[in-house]
Amino acid sequence: MDPTPAVGETRRKQQLRSRIFWFLAGAGVNYLLIVTPFKWLTKHTDLPVLAISACSLGVSASFFFAWNYFINFRTDARKRDALPRYVAAVICMWAASTATLTALKHFDAHLSFNIGSFPLDLDVIATQFFLSWMKFFLYHKWVFPLAREDDETPAV
Repeated sequence: MDPTPAVGETRRKQQLRSRIFWFLAGAGVNYLLIVTPFKWLTKHTDLPVLAISACSLGVSASFFFAWNYFINFRTDARKRDALPRYVAAVICMWAASTATLTALKHFDAHLSFNIGSFPLDLDVIATQFFLSWMKFFLYHKWVFPLAREDDETPAV
């Protein structure tokens, strides 16, 4: 019995680790893309919290839609096959995130946390935390699945 794993299995594990790393790195960028417009719109407009949440999350969703689909497309699936699933997942996550962030902003627990002089918006962090499992599942398993070993369709 060969103690070394098959080459295909090793490749799949490396792909999974790479996806997890970029998923976590993207969470930091995502935070900044949400909190910056949220703070600006809160300070400079009289929009309701729902509209501010929708706009702020729209900035993040738009950026990551373009980044993930056109630049960071890391899957064996073809782009055109993944596009309908990807658009559906982006809309679903935008709506769920908007509803969650709006609810958290309406329930003000007066919690705050600073890293040095940089204040963190715990509502945005909680929104990402609460929905991260759904986002990971949608993108990793449904939108951009790893190729099955029996599938010999070439990636385009």
